[in-house]
Amino acid sequence: MNFNYIVFAIPVFFVLIGLELLVNKIRQGKAYRFNDAIANLNIGIGEQIFSVFLKAVLVMVYDYIYRHWALLEIPNTFLNGVILLFAFDFIYYWAHRMGHEINFFWGGHIVHHSSEEYNLTVALRQPWFYSFMSFFLFLPLAWIGFSVKLLVIVAGLDVLYQFWIHTKYIGKLGPLEWIFNTPSHHRVHHGVNPQYIDKNHGGVLIIWDRLFGTFEEEKEEVVYGITTPLKSWNPAWANVHYFVDLVNISKQFPKWTDKIKLWFMPPGWKPKELGGREKPKPVTYKTFKRFDFLYPKKLNSYVLAQFIVLAILVTGYLSLEPKFIKWQSAVFALYLIFTLSIIGVMFEKKRWAFSLEYIRLIAMPLVIILIPLSVGWLTVFLVIAFLLMAASLLWLMQIRKLV
Repeated sequence: MNFNYIVFAIPVFFVLIGLELLVNKIRQGKAYRFNDAIANLNIGIGEQIFSVFLKAVLVMVYDYIYRHWALLEIPNTFLNGVILLFAFDFIYYWAHRMGHEINFFWGGHIVHHSSEEYNLTVALRQPWFYSFMSFFLFLPLAWIGFSVKLLVIVAGLDVLYQFWIHTKYIGKLGPLEWIFNTPSHHRVHHGVNPQYIDKNHGGVLIIWDRLFGTFEEEKEEVVYGITTPLKSWNPAWANVHYFVDLVNISKQFPKWTDKIKLWFMPPGWKPKELGGREKPKPVTYKTFKRFDFLYPKKLNSYVLAQFIVLAILVTGYLSLEPKFIKWQSAVFALYLIFTLSIIGVMFEKKRWAFSLEYIRLIAMPLVIILIPLSVGWLTVFLVIAFLLMAASLLWLMQIRKLV
């Protein structure tokens, strides 16, 4: 079963992102920064690569429980799909809320919030591991008797719905605001304004937040990001930095019980003897300083070119992955993750990133050999890879002189 529905929606996503960019330009808005948008897309690509390995396992686990322990055999009908959508969205609310209120789970989910902009590329900034961490909450649906086929369809609809709500350019939608999650509600969810933190966790429906006391209306202009800024465009670091922070914070605690407890308490928690939980500081849109870095603008062109090559390679990988030998698939995936991480870090002008970029380019033809294609097509791809490698090396040498 092909459960990677996001792959088929990617062309639509990019069309809508293009339209939002056009609106942003016409209105002379500030919803986009190139470095931030590339970081968002790189993180989204990374999530799709990890999905090849993680989501296949999750589907197998769910299907095993359904086939062996389901209490009922619920038919895959439209009505049952609607019922499952309500049930899925209800569980999603609690999974999402858990991802904000418990440190360990916040460590997995935080990556989606660490962008300091708000646009449709942020919708694609999905955590690499959080679906694996929170999946256990959805297993009761298998025990009840909803098939994996119906679950995949409903989960896809729930996730796809949430793409369009990541925009500044749609205002409030009248009566729909009472029932559905909307751009206005979700802008609040991404805010670091104290009154907005840990609010509006719903997926498709906002009724869960209204019922369980986590609803907040958008009033004050939203400041986007996280309370302790990420200050990096490295996708890999974005996915692990909070776990590193937790380890470092726990070193301050003299008691082993508190070191362990920290992982299951809310973000900002500390023992009473160390001051207790830290409250979020007031912040306004005008005074908030976004993370940015001065770098040669010619670097944008280079990164864009490498990103396009990356996107083509990822599309090919996701399409051909079932034909790969497992170790070849893992090596190719690691190369892709390495690529998106390096082109992100280059925005930060770190010398080691440029050094590794030389190595990455030289390795490109070696990795292309792993693609399961006929000899003829593989020869064509190798020739293209060598040409791209040579051109990119020369281009990188020119860029490197400016950094």
